[in-house]
Amino acid sequence: MRAYSNDLRERVVAAVERGEHSLRELARLFGVSLSFIVRLLQRQRQAGAVEPRPHAGGRAPIFADADLARLRRLVRERPDATLAELREALGVPCSLATVFRALRRQRLTRKRKTRRAQEQDSPQVQARRAAFEANLAGVDPERLVFVDETGANTAMARLYGRAPAGERAPGAAPGSWRNVTLVAALRRSGVVAPLAFEGATDRQAFRAYVEKALVPELRPGDVVVWDNLRVHKDAEAVRAVEAAGARVEPLPPYSPDKSPIEEMFSKAKEYLRSVAARTTETVIAAMGAALDLVTADDICGWFHHRASYAFQ
Repeated sequence: MRAYSNDLRERVVAAVERGEHSLRELARLFGVSLSFIVRLLQRQRQAGAVEPRPHAGGRAPIFADADLARLRRLVRERPDATLAELREALGVPCSLATVFRALRRQRLTRKRKTRRAQEQDSPQVQARRAAFEANLAGVDPERLVFVDETGANTAMARLYGRAPAGERAPGAAPGSWRNVTLVAALRRSGVVAPLAFEGATDRQAFRAYVEKALVPELRPGDVVVWDNLRVHKDAEAVRAVEAAGARVEPLPPYSPDKSPIEEMFSKAKEYLRSVAARTTETVIAAMGAALDLVTADDICGWFHHRASYAFQ
């Protein structure tokens, strides 16, 4: 614990010498303990000084600064290493609890990994990701329209629950289910052109979505961003976007991290799991309710996180 400042110590001693308050009252006024004032007066009488005594030392820390730096580097290189593996790599004799406490002090917490495709690291994909960012660097973020689809079904439920230690958390879900697809677009101003239907997306369904739902929401100069899914390459869908005065900019391969609509769907699916709808009609209604929960702050954060290339 850090020692009280000399200025505070001198003011406490001066107040005691004035005799206007009891020691208990002074402790309350200065926000210190009564025992601190007693020890401070003892030190003044014995040593004629109010400065704190020099630190007496104590046990040396197990991890030196160099060890902590190496620990941080090990976590960067192997974020999924166990405590035992980190201890072995450090080569410092200690308990696993010591490694755990060192990680906690360095604010290195254990969390679920964010996975990405290993192919993203290939030179070809890296070049296409860089070209994509360069193409959109000069685009007004208000002109970006991200389009994607997500799936849900009538068997969704929350993935986690509570139970006594050593026991499983029970749960139940239907053994058969029906699939529902949600297609939507995301702008800085909000969610636009949502459409939900039973089954999966095919070329005809996506073309109809673009022509009937998306195009009426587009303005000249907009840039529509969608991924390289086969149905997104439909020539008629692209021509419909271009006829509205907009253009299509496909995402690079293995690059969902470049689209903020991915985070919107993640939030929506959490809501769908909590509702646990069991019919296609109630799933579709829940999808609408989930999109209503998307806020302007959500969208702002998602754009800055996933579409930072547009803010350069």
